[in-house]
Amino acid sequence: MKASEALPFGVAAVAAGLVWAFSMSATGTSEPWDAEGGYYFGALLLAGVVSGFLAPKPLWGVYLGALLGQVAYQLIFLKIGPLVGVGFVFLLFYTLVFLAGAAASGALRGALR
Repeated sequence: MKASEALPFGVAAVAAGLVWAFSMSATGTSEPWDAEGGYYFGALLLAGVVSGFLAPKPLWGVYLGALLGQVAYQLIFLKIGPLVGVGFVFLLFYTLVFLAGAAASGALRGALR
């Protein structure tokens, strides 16, 4: 991975992992998608916006970083149950929310330049 790809990957991984890390204190649930309301959707969107503004390209690096940041948090800090495979499939789709936020703020950043 080139240095220009590593920064967006790393920023997205940390931002997406923090969505999970703050889930317990923000919602009382260890898994953000179990929270009532729109915490997970909103937190992913906001994290994507921040990530995309800081390091917007390449978008595939942002997506993979966000995906792997969430997976890593789960594997390191949560008890993995029998539905882990289903959860990873959900992550593939939920991470698109993160990507949308990153793409939008990256485009805004480009327009402001």
